[in-house]
Amino acid sequence: MSQSCVRREELDFFNFPEGFPPRRWDFGWIRVECGEGRVYPNYALANLYAKLGLHRYNWLEGTNFELDSLMKFSMRGAASPYYMTLVARLPSTGFQQIFQVLVEEEDLGILDLTCTISRPQGTESSKESTPFLRPHSTYQDRLLDWTESVIPWPSSEIAFSDTKRFYMLNESELQCDWISLYVELAICTSHRWITARDFSKFDLEIVQVAIESLDDKEPPSLKSEAAVIYIAYKDLAKARTCEPYHYQAVVRRVINQSTGTLSIQGDCWIAEEAATAASTASKKGSQKLKRRLGVPKLWRLSSPRWYQTYKNRVLRSSPTS
Repeated sequence: MSQSCVRREELDFFNFPEGFPPRRWDFGWIRVECGEGRVYPNYALANLYAKLGLHRYNWLEGTNFELDSLMKFSMRGAASPYYMTLVARLPSTGFQQIFQVLVEEEDLGILDLTCTISRPQGTESSKESTPFLRPHSTYQDRLLDWTESVIPWPSSEIAFSDTKRFYMLNESELQCDWISLYVELAICTSHRWITARDFSKFDLEIVQVAIESLDDKEPPSLKSEAAVIYIAYKDLAKARTCEPYHYQAVVRRVINQSTGTLSIQGDCWIAEEAATAASTASKKGSQKLKRRLGVPKLWRLSSPRWYQTYKNRVLRSSPTS
């Protein structure tokens, strides 16, 4: 079929017709071919979105597929849907399966995503027949103002001690792959310029996770489908460069069983106590240095005249002089 004869409503965004150009500006779509060694735009986001699609499928179907490689995806500029084709595998057997995944960005600069399609290629679920419709439920699939407001973190007085309200994950449960996935998504959606090289240097340690159920009829648990997840973690790469490395993330997750829709919203930031401690330590370190050098205004040492004066004074006061 000639590309000039293709109408927008006839396009299959998972499989563009043969000869369709990588960039078709009148349609507003960019088609990206991936593969080993290839450099392509939005590397970190595309791979994390592919993992999010598999997370949705595993949750709904009770499987354990992992991302093997991303084959191709289609996207638009700004906040965009991502139509992705990928290879997934079962780690227990090595079995590989081609999947199709659709993840929609609802907003830019913050974690706000909806995944409506994740399926083996060639199959279609009745839950995925109308992916852009979000039917009414007992709680909203998305809260339109949730990510724009101040994201709540329980006060130190509460400290997740209310066991009816919060479920604290034990040490083995902290290893759940979707926890680190949520954190990586929160980081990369708010820092979209992260490159493949930057992404490969991620070194995160999950310290504490608490889950709060949004469904009053269901107690919080690891399997809560409508929940707010509080995550405390360390960025060990930043710790090695003496930057603040204690972080917090809050993610709201809703899985609608009737439609199969997965929605997540959230953000991450430097933990307030850690930032305050780092600032205090920096000030104390500066004050100690000033006392040791005997110079109340360190910037003066950048002047050759002041530096020579300081040097002569030190030499005069030296016990060996």
